[in-house]
Amino acid sequence: MNKFIHPLLVFFVMALLTSAVHAQIFDLNVTSYGSLGANTTFKNFVDAEILKVENKVNSDLPNAEPKRLMQGMANSSAMATKGVGTDYASHMDVFLVGASLGAGVDLEKQSNSDSDFSGVGVAPGVVVGTNLGFIGYNRWAMYVNFMSYLHKQKLSTKPGEESSAEIGMFTLGTHFRYNLIHRQGGKLLGWGGLKLHFGYDYNSTALNFKSTIRKTVNETSSSNEQIRGTIIGNPEAVIDVATHTIPLEISTDIQVLYLFSFYTGLGTDVNFGGAKGKANLNADESNLTCTGGACGAGEVIKVLASANINEKASVSPLFLRGFFGAQINLPYLRIYGQVNKNFGDDLIGVAAGARFVF
Repeated sequence: MNKFIHPLLVFFVMALLTSAVHAQIFDLNVTSYGSLGANTTFKNFVDAEILKVENKVNSDLPNAEPKRLMQGMANSSAMATKGVGTDYASHMDVFLVGASLGAGVDLEKQSNSDSDFSGVGVAPGVVVGTNLGFIGYNRWAMYVNFMSYLHKQKLSTKPGEESSAEIGMFTLGTHFRYNLIHRQGGKLLGWGGLKLHFGYDYNSTALNFKSTIRKTVNETSSSNEQIRGTIIGNPEAVIDVATHTIPLEISTDIQVLYLFSFYTGLGTDVNFGGAKGKANLNADESNLTCTGGACGAGEVIKVLASANINEKASVSPLFLRGFFGAQINLPYLRIYGQVNKNFGDDLIGVAAGARFVF
């Protein structure tokens, strides 16, 4: 199962980790301009040079304003579980086993950020299902899904700009399916009937970002002030996401020429949980020396590295969504893909997987 999940999982994780940044996770703040704090031209020159260093440090890290990022991460976590732990078109007779991967993305863009989205969630899972006909409940099927996964990733190895991320995931869910109307027709052309789905999903993600700041500054202004020195820091940021979801869905499907199945449905989800970020500065003030021009024989500029992520937000309490999926039916093997869209916002989800069905 890991051979199937790993490349897709890394793809979705890196979609979050390699975003361009505007609203930074790590900040460099000038805490002292020496005796030239009232010199606007000088301050603008110093701020511009420090911003260049800050942008380089953040160039491999996620973006969006921290409060909105937390909400987007929580909503995406809940959406990522859709389509992972249940089944819509396989029509198992006895049992099912397979692997799935879901992802959720909050595509809302922020007016104060270059971010293309406000959050990403991932939910891998091994799923096992059984038809409950063996205990006399022919209309019922039950599914259980679970997965625990840890992935470490180097984001930048540039000297003085080293950064890394670690992502730990745990998903757990149980689902029930009830056939309101049994399927009709044959395998060449058949209607799958009408199905009711309900259950519970838990999805947790822990993201840890570490950055090494060791940047040498050696710049000269148009007024001949020259600032020199090294900015040093090791800030660390952590995002913890944990969401609980109770889904209720209704679905239908058709099978064409045995090989293809298509399904669609509507769902609503009751959600609770959320996401929170916290930061460790791990840095003292760094001293830069300014000489020449207004600085004369020498002024000391102080810079402090900090982390801009101490926020928390709750998942939206209710989703109303639609979904559509397609499946390839091979002997004992089903390969599927699914798209989920929440109504009223820019939250979407995708799921894909392979299952052996008997």
